[in-house]
Amino acid sequence: MNLLELIEYLRVSILDDTGGLGIDWSGISKDDNEATLLRWSNEELTQNINEAIRQVYRRILPVKDIVITIPVVAATHTYTLDTSILQLLGVKSPLTKLPLSKLDIEDIWDLPQWDTAEGDPTHYIPNYDTGTIRLYPIPIQTDTLDLMYYRLPLTDLNWATNTASPELREEFQIPMLNYALFLAYMKDEANTNDPQKSTNFLALFNQEFPATSAYSDNRKRKTTNRKIRYGGLVQNGTTKKTNKYGSLPWDPYF
Repeated sequence: MNLLELIEYLRVSILDDTGGLGIDWSGISKDDNEATLLRWSNEELTQNINEAIRQVYRRILPVKDIVITIPVVAATHTYTLDTSILQLLGVKSPLTKLPLSKLDIEDIWDLPQWDTAEGDPTHYIPNYDTGTIRLYPIPIQTDTLDLMYYRLPLTDLNWATNTASPELREEFQIPMLNYALFLAYMKDEANTNDPQKSTNFLALFNQEFPATSAYSDNRKRKTTNRKIRYGGLVQNGTTKKTNKYGSLPWDPYF
C-alpha cells in the first residue's frame, strides 16, 4: 500500500474522518481553509504513520543492511554511527580481512591498557545511547570499517509525494497502523482525544509487535537484577501506565 492508501484506510475504515459528503479529503492541505473539516490533517496522519513504522523497525528489526563504511584515522578510537543504525551485527576491517569481536562497554575494563593500547583493532564497543563505536586497540594506521547492521527507514513518508510506499512488508502495514491510531487518539483536542481507544490500539500493536527490539534488549541488559516499578492504575482489566507526561496510556519503549 502507498501512503494515500494507508491514510484512506485510517480515515474511512476506522477514524470516520473524511470531511463529509462531497469532500475530497485527499486534496486538503493543513494550510487550506477546508482543513477545519478534518479532525486530523493528512500531514498529521503521515507523521503518525512514520512514527509507527519506526516503532515496527525498533521492535522486530525487519531490515538488515551492509552499506555503511566508516573511515578510520590513526590515533582515533571513537567514531560516530549513522543515525539509521539500530543494532550492529558485525564489523569487519578490509585491511586485516578479519571481523572485529564485540564487547560491551563494561567489558573494556578487563582489557589490558584499554585506554592506551595501540595496534590494528580487534574489538569494537558500540554505544547506542551516544550513537558511537569505539575501537580497541587504538588504530595505528588509516583504515575503514565495513558494517553489517539492522537499521531504521532511510527516508520518511511525505504527504507531498503520497504515492510512495513504506519500506515495510505488506503483511505488516495494516497492523502497523494501530500505533498511528494510538497517536491519533492521543491528540489533545476535544473531538480527537480518546484515552480508551488510544489504549486499545496500543494493545493491538503490542500484540502484533512485541517489544523485543535493539532498544529493549539494551534496556534489559542495563536493568538486570534491578526492580522496575511502573506507576499506573488498573482500569477495566487493563493496566494504564503513567510517565512524567501524566497518566496516559504509554508504551515503555516509545
